[in-house]
Amino acid sequence: MYLGSGAYRSLGGEMERLGMQRALLLTGRTLSGGALLGTLRVVAGGRIASVFGEVVAHNPTSTVEAATAAFTAAGADGIVAFGGGSVVDCAKAVKQGLIAASLRPLGLPIVDLATTLSGAEFACSFGQTDDATLVKLGGRERSLTANAIFLDPQLTAETPDWLWAATGMRAVDHATETILARNALPYLDALASAALEVFAKKLTLSLTGDEEPRHLCLEAAWMAHTGSYYIEWGLSHQMGRQLGPRFGIPHGFTSAILLPAVVEMERPQKVEQEARVAKSLGVASGGAADALRRLVRDLGLPGSCRDAGITDRAAVESLFAGNAAALAVIDRAW
Repeated sequence: MYLGSGAYRSLGGEMERLGMQRALLLTGRTLSGGALLGTLRVVAGGRIASVFGEVVAHNPTSTVEAATAAFTAAGADGIVAFGGGSVVDCAKAVKQGLIAASLRPLGLPIVDLATTLSGAEFACSFGQTDDATLVKLGGRERSLTANAIFLDPQLTAETPDWLWAATGMRAVDHATETILARNALPYLDALASAALEVFAKKLTLSLTGDEEPRHLCLEAAWMAHTGSYYIEWGLSHQMGRQLGPRFGIPHGFTSAILLPAVVEMERPQKVEQEARVAKSLGVASGGAADALRRLVRDLGLPGSCRDAGITDRAAVESLFAGNAAALAVIDRAW
């Protein structure tokens, strides 16, 4: 793990340590046209053989296939993922596909350069969306975990404000549903609570672009995501996983829409856990859902399905047909 402003300058040395001499750099369309990409090429010391800059939201299977072809064409020996959750997931999907096809050993290294607060770089799981059905599928293997992670606020300079805010809300979702989890653990509760305290104080402020709050939020995203290895996240994640790709909205938006409604609906069964979330957000017990809604507004994110441009309620209800709890969340989130 490389932390702090300017940490990215260690990229070349880390690639050398991992034996990466001809890496494929994966990124999205925004960052592929920015100045940071050129800077990374320089600090990598000639170890980036090719760039695939066409990764898009929700990581379509067709994109994974194209990225895999680019990896093979470059004769690459590793992957540098420069971006947010979709880019990081694409790297894992490419690695899994190569292993499954016996084209690469388990030791294929991945280096993640985080530019958002999605936290995907800390997970051994990934998602990709079927182009035809728009259903999100995925995989989970320890071998897919990144070999090195860079959390450097300087790498976030070209991240659009809306994306930074949206992934920040996704990190808030990670922390909140860690605390609310059916199999919650005290160790994870402590990390998640600390993350929520940071987000309550620094997330909106981090939109100014100042490095100090951005650095703290990057660390908080790490703390918020630790639970992914051990606990079962709840309805906000489960519903968002399908709502996002089906209606073409980012997962940060699904968290903004769904999380306050989930917290509100589940409070009668999880009074003590809701109180812990509320305290971490700096409000009294019973006020967590309203505090989350205020944060959504302060970040300029959509607070309802309609705000996000979802107008076909029948289609939403059909997506969650037979799931009474999910339909009750939609009632609150519509």
